[in-house]
Amino acid sequence: MLLGLICGLSLTFGDWPLVAIPFLLLTVRDLRFSVFVLLAFGVGFLMRPLEPSVFFESRDFGGLATVMSVPDHYDSGSSAQIEIQGERYRLSYSGLPTMTRGDTVTVHGVLGPLSEASGYGSGARGVLRAETVEIVREGPIWWHWGSSIALSFRETVQGGLSERSAALVRGVCFNQTDGLASDDWESFRKFGVVHILSASGFHVVVVAGMLLGLFSLLPIPRIWQLVLVLMFLSLFAIAAGFKPPILRSVLMSAVVLPAYAFRREGDGISAVSLAGVVGLLSNPAVLFDLGFQLSMVTTLGLVMVITPRRWENWNWFQRIALPPLIASLASFPLVGFVFGEFSAIGVIGNILVSPLVAALVLGSLIAWICSVMVPPVGDILWLPIDGLAGVIQRTVELGAGLPGSLVVVPAYSSVGVTCLYGLFLIVWRRYAVD
Repeated sequence: MLLGLICGLSLTFGDWPLVAIPFLLLTVRDLRFSVFVLLAFGVGFLMRPLEPSVFFESRDFGGLATVMSVPDHYDSGSSAQIEIQGERYRLSYSGLPTMTRGDTVTVHGVLGPLSEASGYGSGARGVLRAETVEIVREGPIWWHWGSSIALSFRETVQGGLSERSAALVRGVCFNQTDGLASDDWESFRKFGVVHILSASGFHVVVVAGMLLGLFSLLPIPRIWQLVLVLMFLSLFAIAAGFKPPILRSVLMSAVVLPAYAFRREGDGISAVSLAGVVGLLSNPAVLFDLGFQLSMVTTLGLVMVITPRRWENWNWFQRIALPPLIASLASFPLVGFVFGEFSAIGVIGNILVSPLVAALVLGSLIAWICSVMVPPVGDILWLPIDGLAGVIQRTVELGAGLPGSLVVVPAYSSVGVTCLYGLFLIVWRRYAVD
């Protein structure tokens, strides 16, 4: 159903779904599931987002707008998705009042077309470069709770760590990547670990594990422990920008964690598919977000190959080495198509860096909580965090300097991407299902 929905939505920007649908039907080979694929394809076709209008003259704008996303902050300013009279635009602003998703604002500025660098912008029809912004009505309170958490973490980290370490920790924990040097960005990309610079499924797993361990100490039923975990994960997702990868991970957690309470075994493929369907139905344009695309293909690759039975039979080395290898193979067609290159040592990079990043996320969150509650204790805890951030940065720098860290991929079209993933799906049907 998820793949059929994706194919229908993608007809906005190409005819490759007409190649993908036969692949799906041949792979499924079941009349009932084929009907679901075709129905989902039809729903996607009807809901497909409009192609952006890039040819319209810039003009002055003044009026009301609704903020539709948690703002992103950069060195040059901030950006958020807004909705004006049923159409979405990207709001670009600097030095303006703090706002968040759900707020209604009065904006005055210049409305113009998207630039080539802006891309599709997750459904945006243009860019509104604001001169003045005024909040006239605040949105739901939970969006402001998340904004307050992110701001508190930012201020605490800046006071407790060196400038370079603070930039890394803000990016790793809460998607606040402003301040990260371009050289560091390039090193993480070459070493194949640039994904750790934004909160995603990996970070949700780390936070969920910490919360489960903490709440297990409380004398309350397990089901209520899970409810608390999901509530805190939702708040963490909002504070981290409510990006598609982290939203997908929280939705998956909501499906998998309570499964045992209903005497069921958590099904990873169903959880990923449900999360993807919910995300696409709520905002069809998110399909064209690269973060969403990479998150979906890597997670589907992992849950399709790493079954509970297979995991139990693997030794410690397989458990460490195979997940990064599977994730790299799953993302390779998309990464090669978009960037024209991939990191040949990305698997090694993930094996070396992922455990360190998990410790950095846990340690940073604990140090932040202690800094808020008992500042002297927090001041002490930031010292080893600063050292750990330095170790990660040095490891990435050394890895990025190895010969052959980036390999150029011959150019291929979106049809080539479809064929590669279709081949992966056929191989999985034949060899990877228990």
